[in-house]
Amino acid sequence: MIDQLTKMRFALPVLLAVMAYGCTKSEPMTTREVAHAFLTQMFDKGDMDGAYERYATPDFIQHNPTMGNGVEAHRAYFEKQAQGERGSTSNWAHVTNMVLVDGDLFALHHHAFSGPDDPGRIFVDIWRVADGKIVEHWDVIQTIPSEIMHSNGMACGVGDTYESAKVAGTSIDHPACGLPDPSVSREESLKVIADYTDAVRNADVKKAILDWFSDDYRQHSPNIADGAQGAIDYLEREYGRGTDMMPKAGPSRTIAEGDFVMFHRLVTYAGADRASSNIDVFRVTNGKISEHWDVKQRVPDESANENGMW
Repeated sequence: MIDQLTKMRFALPVLLAVMAYGCTKSEPMTTREVAHAFLTQMFDKGDMDGAYERYATPDFIQHNPTMGNGVEAHRAYFEKQAQGERGSTSNWAHVTNMVLVDGDLFALHHHAFSGPDDPGRIFVDIWRVADGKIVEHWDVIQTIPSEIMHSNGMACGVGDTYESAKVAGTSIDHPACGLPDPSVSREESLKVIADYTDAVRNADVKKAILDWFSDDYRQHSPNIADGAQGAIDYLEREYGRGTDMMPKAGPSRTIAEGDFVMFHRLVTYAGADRASSNIDVFRVTNGKISEHWDVKQRVPDESANENGMW
């Protein structure tokens, strides 16, 4: 029942608004309306060029370090990529994992394979909307490693291979991790994460995890073992070596909806010469953290734009 209500909550208002927008264009589309129309055209219909042409400003700000600003640079990049080893995105196998909308931002967690020999990559894309158009884009991309410290995968168990992803048939209305739970408030989820984070910062990692993680907590980070104990072991290593060895996190961009909370930030690890652009996603169930995903990408030495990955 909740799943059906959530689908109706997301799709019906968007459908009506898009129909009205197409007839009158008197009011700019909301972030949710842009997200639904843009992602449907780009992924469900496979029309990336058309999606950006219609729903993005021509000179939108680009933070992907391999692309220049704007629609033309975006198109040129993928035209060049289509001639390379990954081939055209039309031949990729793609799975939508989660879609979140919050204020002027919307985010997509997804994964794709360019062919049967590709181990696959996890993507998190974030877009900012102003006056009914996409005006800015960030992403974090990580290759799925061959060895993962649990059996949960980096996504949600749908389309974990090229062949299975080809037939998965997921869409933005039916993401593999589920739509945000409308019975859980954004504020409630944010408070749980804030209380947990404060507890970790007070240097009692084990107590923080035991207090704030659910008994059936599931881990999707490839480098952390499953369950609360896996998180304890990992975070005690990361935070238990002295303050000078702790990761240094910059400001956080937050996209939260229902039971999902996503953070985007730059993190500098001890001994690293470059920062890492990181995404963390938490699911909150009954006031506890029940699931975690992450995606990490090292910030390159050079970029095709001057905007940085943050």
